Amino acid sequence: MFSLILPTYNEAENIPELVRSIKNALACVPHEIIIVDDDSPDKTWHIAQEIAHDQDDVHIIRRVGRRGLSSAVIEGFLSAKGDVFGVMDADGQHDESLLPALYEAALANGGISVGSRYTEGGSVGEWDEQRYLLSRIATKLAMSLCKVKVKDPMSGFFAVHRSTFEKVLPTLNPKGFKILLDFLVHVPKETRAEEIPFTFGKRMHGESKLSRRVQIEFLEYLYDVALGRFIPLVFVKYCIVGSMGVIVHVSAFSLISYFFAGAAEPTFRQFSLSVAVAIETAVVFNFLLNNAWTFSHVRLKGRAALVGFLKFNGACLFGALANYAVSAFLFSFGFAKILSVVVGAFTGVIWNYTMNRMLTWRH
Repeated sequence: MFSLILPTYNEAENIPELVRSIKNALACVPHEIIIVDDDSPDKTWHIAQEIAHDQDDVHIIRRVGRRGLSSAVIEGFLSAKGDVFGVMDADGQHDESLLPALYEAALANGGISVGSRYTEGGSVGEWDEQRYLLSRIATKLAMSLCKVKVKDPMSGFFAVHRSTFEKVLPTLNPKGFKILLDFLVHVPKETRAEEIPFTFGKRMHGESKLSRRVQIEFLEYLYDVALGRFIPLVFVKYCIVGSMGVIVHVSAFSLISYFFAGAAEPTFRQFSLSVAVAIETAVVFNFLLNNAWTFSHVRLKGRAALVGFLKFNGACLFGALANYAVSAFLFSFGFAKILSVVVGAFTGVIWNYTMNRMLTWRH
């Protein structure tokens, strides 16, 4: 049996026509269609439920409170009955007539079959030059990490044998949108892969999901695969936020110090007050950005965010005290005020990261 997964978000207009086309294409193949919807505001899940009500080979999984293409595909695979699992977009850009070929190829080789835009006979369709260039760059970067090489590792149109999925399931990353790439990174090197050319089509209805955030998540994934085992991505992001916090810290200090003393050197009391206010300004900035980006996978909301902010302040207390002590010590011995502040600001980074990982954003 062929289990086809359709991950959806705001595809209500496309689903009825797409399901009809898929069923026609798979008329001679035992199959099931599993629509995995992330609680779409346009009620894609409701349309899918109406379709599934009268058709035993169509199923719907409505996910509430969780989002993401890769995790949706994995959840669909876990609920599937088939020997071969397939994936395609629900926007009409993938050629459903190739589904039998993808199924037969994955069934025969026991590995992966890929609908490829970049193998001989394939095409990206009507993309503009900028999108094509970005895609080729992303493809080259992705290929460098793959254990099994294909010409289009970024494709969202593919099939995989159940046995191959079960081998790599513990290592798959549910975050992101390029699940095929994750397979190719983690499958055994001897896994067979076959590419079937197709022309990338036009979206039927709705808007593209290719946002700037998706592009950033792709770059984060590449880093995590290449270097994450040595320096965790979360720590790198925390340090980036911390570095930006240093800029906020120094800027706030300069502004407040100028308010107190103008262009003249501040007194020790003025300097101390300026540093204290600058520290808290940077703490607020760091918490907000860390919550939104560094720890987005465990983001705090509502009351939890307020409690988290208090924990963040508490966890940073010793770092802030060290920050102040180092800054004041250096300044009192005649070091330049900016140098004193910068050195002090970097002092508590490791402490703050460790404590906040343990206390504020616990998994």
